[in-house]
Parts: sequence; C-alpha cells; structure tokens
Amino acid sequence: MRSGTPVVLALASCLVAAPVQAQQSSEGSRVEALVSDTAQRGSFRTLYSRLSEDTEALLYEPAVAGPNASIAVVFSHSNRDNFDAPVASEMARRGYRALMVNYRGDRDNPDAVPEAFLPSISQGIAYLRTLPGVRRVVLVAHSGGGHLATLYQNVAEHGPSACQGPEKIYPCLEEGITHLEKPDGLVLLDPTLGAAHQMTAIDPAVAGDGRDPALDMFAAENGYSPGAKGSKYSPEFASRFHQAQAARNKSIVDGALERLRLISAGEGEFSNDEPILIRGIGVRALGARLYQPDISFVAHTKRKHLLLSADGSETEAVVQSVRPPLTREVQGALRELGVMNYDTTVRGFLANSAIRTQADFAITADDIVGLDWASSYTSTPANAEGVSVPALVLTMSCHYLVVPGEIIFDHLSSKDKTYAAVEGATHLFKPCRPEYGDTVKRVFDFVDGWLGKEGRLPISKRANTAG
Repeated sequence: MRSGTPVVLALASCLVAAPVQAQQSSEGSRVEALVSDTAQRGSFRTLYSRLSEDTEALLYEPAVAGPNASIAVVFSHSNRDNFDAPVASEMARRGYRALMVNYRGDRDNPDAVPEAFLPSISQGIAYLRTLPGVRRVVLVAHSGGGHLATLYQNVAEHGPSACQGPEKIYPCLEEGITHLEKPDGLVLLDPTLGAAHQMTAIDPAVAGDGRDPALDMFAAENGYSPGAKGSKYSPEFASRFHQAQAARNKSIVDGALERLRLISAGEGEFSNDEPILIRGIGVRALGARLYQPDISFVAHTKRKHLLLSADGSETEAVVQSVRPPLTREVQGALRELGVMNYDTTVRGFLANSAIRTQADFAITADDIVGLDWASSYTSTPANAEGVSVPALVLTMSCHYLVVPGEIIFDHLSSKDKTYAAVEGATHLFKPCRPEYGDTVKRVFDFVDGWLGKEGRLPISKRANTAG
C-alpha cells in the first residue's frame, strides 16, 4: 500500500536514533509534542506519521507559525534513519516545517534500487501540501542523498524516461515512479557524485589474491604516508593509477553486464539476481582514492563562488578545500569484507554503482574528467541536467566535495542556481578547527536566506492556501 490517510502520533521530546514504531491511533488523530529549545531561540513540535505501509515520517514544525512556515522542506536519505538529521531541528528553529522521511520497504537493504525510495518522497511532499498554510515545498538532501534527490527531481519533472535512456548501463524500473509530486526547489548540502563516488573507490592494485606494487597507493615508495602531513603522489604515479582504475572499472562493469545477460537468459545461478563480491572497492567513505590522503587533488574550485567566511563576510573567491589529509589506516582493512571489498548483487551493483569511464579519466586539483556522466541513472551531474527549479549547492570546505559540488552545479539546468561554500565546515556541518566558528549556524542561516529571497519560490499551484 502506497497511499491512504496518514496516522499521526506524538513523539517524546527527547529524540533518539532508533526507529520509531507505529502505534494504534484513531484515524485522523493529531497529538503534538512540544520540544523546548533552550540553547537557541524558538521551539518546535514533532509529529510522527505513517504515510503508507512502507513509509514513515517525522514532521518538525515551529510551535508558533511565522512567515517561514509557509515553506516546508522534505528530507530523505537511503539506508539510514533520518528522523534526527540536523536539517530537521535547524530548519524548524528558523520557522520552517521539515518532514523527515524514512522508506522502510528496503531501508535495510544496501542493494535496493534507488528508485524504490522515490514514491516515499512523493508521499512526503503530498502530505506537506495538505498542511494549512504550506505554499511551497523544497526538497533538501545531504551527502549521498544528493544523487537520490537529483534523481527524484529529474524523474518528477520528466517522467521515468529520464532514467531509462539507451545511454544507461542499467535502466531504472518504472513501477511506482510515474506522476511524482514536483517540489518547488532543491537544496543540496555537500552532495556526492553518485555512482562516480563509488567508482573512485576502486583499487587498481588488486591482482588476484595479491597486489600490484606499481599501482599500490598504500605503498610508501609510491608516495603514501598515513601521518598528519599526508601523502604526496607524483604526477606519473597518479596518471598510471587513474588509467588502471578506469580499466579495472570497465572490466568490473562489463563482467556484471555479462552476468546479467546470463541471468536474463535463465543461465545464471538464480532466476532473478546473483550475489557478487568485488574485491578492492571501498564501501561508502573508504576506498582507494588518491584525494583522501593527498589533499592536492580536488583542492579547489575552477572559478570564483560565494564563500561564507568565519568572520561573517560573504565574498566571491576560488573555494579552497581546507580539509586535513585522511590519515585513517586503510591498509589494515584491505581484506575486510564490507569495508574495502564490495559484497552486493549484480543488479544492486549495476543500479547503484556502475558508470562508464573513458581513456582520459583523471582526478586533478580542480576537476574530475573522463567519466560518462549520463551512463548511470544514479549520476548526480547527469540528473542535475534535468533540474529546472531554483537550486542551491552548498558545500563544506573542510571536506573533499568542493570540486564535485562545482561539477554538479555546472550541470544544473536551473536558471536560478547558486553555488556557495561554508569555510571550515566538515561534511557534518561542524567546524574542523575552532577558528572557523559556528559553521552549523552559518550553513542553515544561509539556507534560510536563500529560501527567503523574494520571488525565488513562486507559490505552487498545488499548494493548500487555507490557514
């Protein structure tokens, strides 16, 4: 079941990360829990809703509605509980309604196809538009939720054909993703590149049960150092590494497609899918990425953008990444399953992680080239091309996504689009050093100002103008 009257329940004022279980309630009941915020001005209510059989949501709304309450934001991220994501409380403190959506159908399955999550976002947007006074709804995403949000927006604007073209390695499934609710704007907070983020985690040194020393980025003789000063790879090694990384990616993708052909022909291990173990691909944040220990890669944007500095100034500047080198010891995890070895399925890999690389693939100080962005329907830049609503890309300069953020920004088709960076903010919005001040406040104050710009978000034709 994907529709029906949502059941709305009270939550305790002290939120925890554990999932909230639905309880019995009379249809249409609305019991509110007031959450006092003594640390900052303002207070907000939280209301739990079961939007459908497989979708739950937690609404944060200001205790006293002001002008910002006419704008609601919806937030979702696959494979995690979203109820206590900082977007919720930070936006509610600033007077917005914020709906945090959890899709429970395949939530604990890391191989779930991305489009499975789209109907739950649509349900959330539809629910917000039933609230009195809500005139505009904006989709907000963070990190890997960025590729989910751009996929959603692209399909909402153009239909399922947006993720099914012949250029796709593996097309999306159409079931449940027709006639999605259309948001009025899009906010991407420190977004990743989608499938390309996974591709850059491939270790080209993997050779059978051993390692090729000429391609081993974790070898001191190639420039690796786990210390605080970081690693330094030569241009020659980087070129050799990236070429081998692209070649291994092609081999992995082609191998998965061959297994899919056999499955489809009834010659696979199973009739619907197959398990697949890919050695030497980092999962999520880890991987064989030169730019993690060597901060000379993806070090700065190509052009000037708005930089939100610690002193409160907002200036146009080339955005420099101020991140420290990633000194986490990866060598000890090279043989760990689920860390540096990808345990998935053929279809799960093709849907979530497969993208085509070209001969000139390289990661430089200010760019990532040699990727066929359009070949993956989970490619954030490719989906950004289908986005026409006002859009904000806000990156954190104490992380390695300032260049990916600029790439995504450049691909957006929106006439009204903004790229900005928060100086010294980490991926989770907090300052990486004390001198950068209250970066969390700077992040969400800027989002507040961006949303509130006069004329930016016209009142939706689908809005509930009552109240």
